[in-house]
Amino acid sequence: MKVVLAAAHRYPDLARLWFRSVARDLLPAFRSAGADVEVLLFRDTTPEGFEPRTFPGATLLAPSFEALDAVEFYEAALERQGDVLFLLDPGVFVLDGEWVASLLGYFEDPTVAAVSLLPRTGPPDVLALLARREVYRTLKAPVFAPSFEVLERWPHAIYRRPGERAAIALRARGKKIVDVPPAAAPRLADFSAATAIRIARETFGGVLGPRFETLLAEKSDLAAGAYENLLLGALFRAVFGTPYAAANGPTPFAAPDGDAHLSGSATPEELRTALAAIRDRKALQHLVASFERSDRVLTRLAAREGLTRGALHVPRVLPRTRALEARVRAAARRFVGKS
Repeated sequence: MKVVLAAAHRYPDLARLWFRSVARDLLPAFRSAGADVEVLLFRDTTPEGFEPRTFPGATLLAPSFEALDAVEFYEAALERQGDVLFLLDPGVFVLDGEWVASLLGYFEDPTVAAVSLLPRTGPPDVLALLARREVYRTLKAPVFAPSFEVLERWPHAIYRRPGERAAIALRARGKKIVDVPPAAAPRLADFSAATAIRIARETFGGVLGPRFETLLAEKSDLAAGAYENLLLGALFRAVFGTPYAAANGPTPFAAPDGDAHLSGSATPEELRTALAAIRDRKALQHLVASFERSDRVLTRLAAREGLTRGALHVPRVLPRTRALEARVRAAARRFVGKS
């Protein structure tokens, strides 16, 4: 069996950390399971910063007439020779490569078209998807493109994420899309919000100006993504040692000291100010719980590097009193709910 692993990366710092995990934990597991693996890494931006020597064995692709963006890259990857196309988000890290490799066993059932590794509220998308190539190629192109449905109900139209329409169509044909149930211990580290906020600020942050920082206090997904960047930035510094920004030039939205790689969405001070401005206690409790989940996943990811959580030096962004208050209130609600 041949597996084509395809990922679209916009930021070389995150790509470097992501590929290190893939090369250590995923590729050997696939090969031990008897699978041949090809790695396609699409640089969804200018190629500067993507040094081939830091991605040994991977095929680095730049935007071209055949594939101008990430979705077109997925379409092109579907045309590569192989049995299974593994689409993996740049913010998703594999913690248990043997578990991922074991999921190839689902394809012994000819009715299985794909295996979705991360639970989703809607149909499976391309966040972490093992897709049977020959089945997906029977769909009308573009296979993975996002779309809007029920436009007559705008602004309440339905948005289909990349890959969702394909899953719906295949299930309608009687094919199986396996949703792997979440494990008690995380086998994947999902930091996908870290990329989303960086793209958001790069795209319209200049138009919004200071208003973007206020959105951190209003939109929990933006604050969660900013915190994920701080965590991954701390891991990057601990793993690679030298400041990425200093070695590779300035990065967008970096702090003045030039060492804010993977924190490009918001500096620690910006996030700290935004969190201090939140007055909605339930919203704060939700964020604290989100930060704690990310902390636990980072601890597991750091352990794969032989590092402890304490060795990472993540900047504090939430005052101890507010964090403690949010935990107490959340615990009280859980207790009341059980009684």
